[in-house]
Amino acid sequence: MAGSIKVCLDLADIIRKENVESREKIPTSDTHLRIWSSQLARSEEDIRKLLTALRDSHYIFIVTIVSPDPNLFVYGEDAYVYAEPFILNELKKHSEETLEKQYEASNYKRKSAFQITRELFPKIKEFNNTPLGRAINLSVMLEEFQRMLTAQSYEYTDQWRRNKLQEIFKDEVLVAEELANSANFRDNDATKRAVDQLKEQTPKEKIDSNWVKAKENFSTEFLLRVHFRKYEFDIVKKLIQSGKLKEEKDIKYVRDTIQLMESRMEQDNLLRRYANEMIELRRYAQAKLNMIRQGIGSNQ
Repeated sequence: MAGSIKVCLDLADIIRKENVESREKIPTSDTHLRIWSSQLARSEEDIRKLLTALRDSHYIFIVTIVSPDPNLFVYGEDAYVYAEPFILNELKKHSEETLEKQYEASNYKRKSAFQITRELFPKIKEFNNTPLGRAINLSVMLEEFQRMLTAQSYEYTDQWRRNKLQEIFKDEVLVAEELANSANFRDNDATKRAVDQLKEQTPKEKIDSNWVKAKENFSTEFLLRVHFRKYEFDIVKKLIQSGKLKEEKDIKYVRDTIQLMESRMEQDNLLRRYANEMIELRRYAQAKLNMIRQGIGSNQ
């Protein structure tokens, strides 16, 4: 089973696509929990927990469009919106159009979304579990979310979100680090040139079971960030040498990350101690990229 962080990110991407591409625009718990449970091979209870984690890590907003009412046997209903300014703006326009149409259909007269919410939101309970009530709740909350996104923009950056998500699933992150660190790789002769080492790689070297297990639960990029955070440049090099990192995009990520870290050495005294290892890894990754692009040793 894929790790919770990966499934969360997949779910966030699904919601984003729904907001942008689908006809309904805004997925709701009433219909989509069942669909996502099937898509992601998780129970509906697990999906709810993942949605809460996405909300707490600011990937999405959750709008209660129908409040639960046990007396009337009404179950609550939530709507899900990806926390991105452009998407919020588009959904706000869409929700206002829907609200105006619902109001006109119910009252046989036209008013702007602003006038409708000002008039009816104070007595929203009267419209609970009605199309008009759903539209009012959605329109009001989308406007509130726009303000939140502007006032707390830093908390909606990719870095903040990822850090928060890792904090929420810190137990799984610790397991991933242990899996990544427990993998043992054979080293090659360090005195040889990078290209020579690449050509001499054993093509059918057995892939370490720990790395395979870690890959089943976490993305390659996430595992690489674990190593970089712990300055384990030699392990990343061995990953490339052993063939466990062989995709062009993954090796390019290694090279680009090292270049970024090298640019920050002046601000990080500890990082400066690893200058030689970083240079060696960057050159090795570049050599591997060159060979891949030239069609040389692609199976090595």
